[in-house]
Amino acid sequence: MIRVLWSYLFDAFRTPLVNRRIAKRLQSLDSHESFSDIRSLSDDDIKKYVDSEWTRAKELDDKLSKLTASLSIALTVGGAVAKTIVDGLAASQIKIAVLTLLFLSMVFFLYGAILGFRGLRPKPRFGYGAKFMNAVEAGGEGARKTLNEAAASFEVLNMIRANEASAAIDLIRNGIIFFAVAMALSFVAPPKSPDAHPALPRTGVQSTP
Repeated sequence: MIRVLWSYLFDAFRTPLVNRRIAKRLQSLDSHESFSDIRSLSDDDIKKYVDSEWTRAKELDDKLSKLTASLSIALTVGGAVAKTIVDGLAASQIKIAVLTLLFLSMVFFLYGAILGFRGLRPKPRFGYGAKFMNAVEAGGEGARKTLNEAAASFEVLNMIRANEASAAIDLIRNGIIFFAVAMALSFVAPPKSPDAHPALPRTGVQSTP
């Protein structure tokens, strides 16, 4: 149960490691089993596949853009609200719990924003340009290899994009959950008592005994 909960909450932090393993597949394009479907396509079909992956790449970039904007807003608003709430609580075990949950919430939002901005970096477009067109027009094994490389590169890059978008969504979800629990606990936490007004100095002439 604990392992499942841990995976549910923190699996998104493994995204960069998973994406690096996916990227390494391109080093064995001719033999890796994940590209067997690409190798089995006809020349006409693989050209259509490259075009479809380009369209998918643009859709994933658009989703990442929206997620990154949402995370930026969440960080700004959440940080301001969190400080206001914490400043109004008296020192107690509940306040420590609220602080911990708010800190974790901000970590989720921040890491999600980092992933989102990383995913928005300019990406190469495969199956495009004069060099690609000349290689395909030449025909033969070289043309087929060029088509396979373009399709496989797009497929891998889009898998990485999809993982980043999925991780950003999970991080938003987890950040909201921790933030909501912290807010619920703050309702039962003892509030800070208003500061006592300092005693005003007495004025006027005092009579001598």
